[in-house]
Formats: sequence, C-alpha cells, structure tokens
Amino acid sequence: MKSSPRLFILFALMLSTTLWSCKGCFQSKFEKDPEPITENFTIDVPVSTFNIPIHYQIKNFEAWINTKITGKFLETTINPLQNAKDEAFLIFNKTNPIKITVAGNELVCSFPLQVIATLTKSRFGKMMTAQVEPLKTEVLIQLRTPVRLDANWDIITKFRITSVQWIHEPVLQIGPVKQNLKRKLNKWLEENETQLTKTLDREMRQSVSLEPAISKIWYDLQKPMIIHRKQPMAWMKFTCNSIEGKIVLQPDAISCFTSVQAKMSMMTDTANLQQPTKLPPFKQLSTESPTSDFYLYAFASFDEINEEVNKLFKGKKISAKGYTVSIKNIRAYASEAGLSVEVKTGKDIKGKMIASGKLEFETATQTMVIRNFEYSVSSNNTMVNAGDEFVHDMIRDTIASKLILNLDSLILTLPPLVEKAIAKGKSGKIIDISFENLYVKDCDIIMGKDLVHFKIHAVADADLNLKKLNTGKKLNIKTTAVKKE
Repeated sequence: MKSSPRLFILFALMLSTTLWSCKGCFQSKFEKDPEPITENFTIDVPVSTFNIPIHYQIKNFEAWINTKITGKFLETTINPLQNAKDEAFLIFNKTNPIKITVAGNELVCSFPLQVIATLTKSRFGKMMTAQVEPLKTEVLIQLRTPVRLDANWDIITKFRITSVQWIHEPVLQIGPVKQNLKRKLNKWLEENETQLTKTLDREMRQSVSLEPAISKIWYDLQKPMIIHRKQPMAWMKFTCNSIEGKIVLQPDAISCFTSVQAKMSMMTDTANLQQPTKLPPFKQLSTESPTSDFYLYAFASFDEINEEVNKLFKGKKISAKGYTVSIKNIRAYASEAGLSVEVKTGKDIKGKMIASGKLEFETATQTMVIRNFEYSVSSNNTMVNAGDEFVHDMIRDTIASKLILNLDSLILTLPPLVEKAIAKGKSGKIIDISFENLYVKDCDIIMGKDLVHFKIHAVADADLNLKKLNTGKKLNIKTTAVKKE
C-alpha cells in the first residue's frame, strides 16, 4: 500500500512541534503499560434473513402469453343447424394482442379472437357446402384465474370463462336461411370450458416457474465469497436452512415475497467444499417484508495491521529545532484498555508512546471511531506539558486514522459482496437484482491475541425482477370431435 504524502506531512508537523518543546522523551501518565490480551476467541454469527421480493411485470407476462399464443389458437367441429348431417369447422384465430390486468387477487385475461366457421358437410349435398360463404366474426372472451405456487415453485392457475362478448353477431347464411349461431357457440364454449381452461392451466404450469430465479439465489448464497486475501486466507459462505414464499398480485406485477433463512460461516480452505443443499419445496410464507436482516463476519489480523502501518511510518525521520527523531517501530495490539498502539522512537529522543482507546463502529456516521483515546509516554527525560497534546493529536490523527480507514473499508465493503454474489454471471440475462438502503445497524468488535473480529449486523431492501420466460412451442388447442345432436 502506498503511503500518503499529506498524512506523512501532518505526522511530521505534529511530531516536530512536540520536539521543539523538549530535549528528551516522555514520562508515563499510567503506572504501567496496558497488558496485551493473550487469548483468542471463536465468534458465533446469528442466522440471517434474506427477504427478496421477486417480481414478474404484468407487461412482460402479457408479452410472453402473446408470444405463446399466435395465429390459430383453437379449432373444433360443430353442428351449425339442428340436423346431425350438417357440420361446420371452426377456427379461433388470435389477431389482436391479449390483454392482462389484475383485479383483486385474480388475473384477468381478455382474448380477442376472430372466428371463422366453414360449412364442411350439408344434408343438401356437396354443392350446398361449396356455395356457402364462410362465417367471419369476432369475439372477446374474458378469463379469470387466481395464482399460486406448487411445491416445485411452478405457477398454478385455475382459469374460468367469465364472459363472452360477440363484436359482430355470428350469422351463417345457408342459401336463403340465415342462422345466428350465438346461442349454439356460447353453449359450445360452456360445454368445452373445462377442456379449454385445463389446456391453458397446463401450459402455464409447464412454462411459468419461479424455480430458476429462486434456485439462483439459493445456490449463490452457498458459494464461498472471499473476505481475506492475505494469510490467513478466508472465505465466507452461507448455509441455507429454509425458504418460504408468498404470491401477491399487484397492479403491475406478479410478486413472490421470498424469505431465505441462512447462517454464515467462515472457512480457510475451499478444497473440500461441500455441495450446496438443494432448493426445498415451496412453503407458504405467513408475512412478507422487503427488508433483509443479515449478519456477516470479518476479521483483521494484528500482523497485517502492523505490517501496513509500519510500511507507512517505520524509518521516517523528522527534524525540528536542531533535534531529530525517528520512528523505529509501531505495534498495535489488543489490551485490557482496548486497542493499544505502541510507537518506539530513536535518534535524539529515545523512548516509546502507547495510546489506548475503545474501537467502535458509529452507526450514525457509518464509520469506525476510537473512543477515549488516551496515551502514555516513557523515557529518561522530562517532557513539558505543552507537548502532551501534540503527541496525542499526532497519534490520533495519523496512526489511528490509518487504522480506522482500513477497518472502515473492511466493514463497509463486506455487505455488497452478498449482492454481487447473487447478481453476477449469466443470471444477469434472466434476473435483475439490487440491494438498496444498505445500512450497518451495529458492529460488535471483539479483539483477541491475534485477530480483531467484526460481527456485522446489516439491513437492506432487496428487489429482484424476472426479465423474461422461455416461450417454448406455440399453443394450439384442438377439442374433441363434434357432438351429434
């Protein structure tokens, strides 16, 4: 890591002012130096709750169904008249877009269809069938359905026809006779409603599933995410324990409020990584929330901390008023007084300074602070009181600021790792996920002999949108043969 020129100039100015006030080093303000902590700790991280609402926009669903149903949608054979020898072949073509809206807890699908009825058999013979012009008219069929999920995370519908509106009366002219087929066609739709709606329900179940998006989240949370690249290298991963969901129809989207319970663990080796657990069956969620509440773990080793600050300050020489002081070594360690920083000096002024304070994460500013930062100094000379404050300021504003900057970065970059893990790779073509209002609620800091541990409690509002569904083959319904009357 490169040293900061401004930081070093500030360090030099403060220490030079201190040297100008004395010719020697410093007496201790404490009876003895803070004792180092000699034990290490194991950190337990609570279970996290990832609440991720998954939305599929109604406009996208509408575009999907219009791609699924094109051209000839339905075909059948009926008796247009009262004689069983008369038969007509009916084709329902989709010529205009299907419209989908939401009414309460149901989807409303309006199917505008062109109906073409061609007389294929007549009791008057083939000459009559050839002379009869095909019937062409339009009808608007409205279907409604509730929406739920099955155990496989597939969308389950239960369509029913709620209205049939003829744009033009379906009149078939056979010779001088005009036959209005409205009642007959309405009756046919009523009798064949189950066959028609079951076909739609089956296609919906086979084609519309939240399983790919849910599985993506479930598996990616369980992949190791590196949190410490230097030795000791470390990865974090979540073990997903349970998942629940709840389908809610909104004016512009089909939403599934998904809640994943997961517990973070840390690992130092990925060679023998266990396979992620499989996505469990869908289970109903009782209450939905957009806010995720998760717990993360991070650490910094004192060896790494001391390596960084010594790169910045060790060997630096500062001269003032004819005296020169050099920084021989800096050592940060955990003590009974909190975080202690020992600075050893050489050249004209030989001795050491030890500053100690409580390391805390301040949620109001989302930054690290050192509370009650006090210091002690020791040497074989006396320091005038005016110099005490300069030494205190120098340690607080230089070495301490360097420590805080690094630890701040460690804490605040960890939560976005989770977002990146879920939203990376090829899934970006299918899903679009974001975490907003990311906020660290609190951060417990536990210091041991070798490590500073950070138990981070963060919240964020997640949002996931499905971009598209696979269309599959086109839908063409053929009903059973004509019923003889």
